[in-house]
Amino acid sequence: MRSILVLCLAAVTLLGTTSCLRTSTVVRVKKDGTGSIISRYYFSPETLAMIDQLGQLGGALGQLGGGAPGAAPAGPDLGLIRDLAKPDEESLKADAAGYGEGVRYAKHEPGKDEDGWEGYTVVYDFDDIRKVRIDQNSVPGKAKDFVASAGEELKNDEGGALSFTLEGDLLTVKSTFAKDGMDGFVDQQQLDQAKAMGMAPSEAMKMAAGMTQGMRVGYFLRAEDGIAETNADHVTGDLIILSDADIGKVLIDPDLGAFIDKAAADPKAVTPDAAKEMMQKLEAMTVESKEEITVKLK
Repeated sequence: MRSILVLCLAAVTLLGTTSCLRTSTVVRVKKDGTGSIISRYYFSPETLAMIDQLGQLGGALGQLGGGAPGAAPAGPDLGLIRDLAKPDEESLKADAAGYGEGVRYAKHEPGKDEDGWEGYTVVYDFDDIRKVRIDQNSVPGKAKDFVASAGEELKNDEGGALSFTLEGDLLTVKSTFAKDGMDGFVDQQQLDQAKAMGMAPSEAMKMAAGMTQGMRVGYFLRAEDGIAETNADHVTGDLIILSDADIGKVLIDPDLGAFIDKAAADPKAVTPDAAKEMMQKLEAMTVESKEEITVKLK
């Protein structure tokens, strides 16, 4: 999740536009352990229009701010955002490795969502759910390139991860979203700047929220043949919500603001358990609280 937030916050800050990306990932699994991963990525018209305008004005976008020949890049490579919205098949095939061993590209379809955001849906197939892992590397390849061009680094243990085991008809989902899912919502540099200006960190977050309206990130599990029994917190039919967040609304939630202000004032007073408890209060965020979710498949 952190990689998606880094991508969007960098883009909207530099472009001066609001909103950026909507993404959802659905893991569909059958009783025999086979299944598919359906990922959707849609970019706001404002972001893509600004990218196109910059391209028309200055030719190839390259790194923002230019810089002398041979010098280090001056900022994120904004041209990669257009590549993200319209990827080629070869790059999507390469991205399959980010979901685990044996995961392979099946198909993709470009298009727009119900609000006119432009992007695509891509489907990957797998033969063994136990080899699937979803973490910071489970993003389109150009997203990794963009994050790197912004001077950031993706680490597997940041932002939460999903892994799976299957014994007979019992699927176990191991999730660190509740423990690590807040990583990336808060930019430490931004909070430090807020403190230097005499501003509460929660106020700085509200400013960031204005640039992320409409942005949404979600992860889901669907049992293809139905669920006989599960201990998951959020279940609708054969669908389990692992994490789903309306980013703009999350950032202005008073419970999150109070938590962040407390963390900034006394970091040692904020424990992982306290963070998990706070996340359950956020109205614009649904997250599975358990680190191990069991699902008896039909």
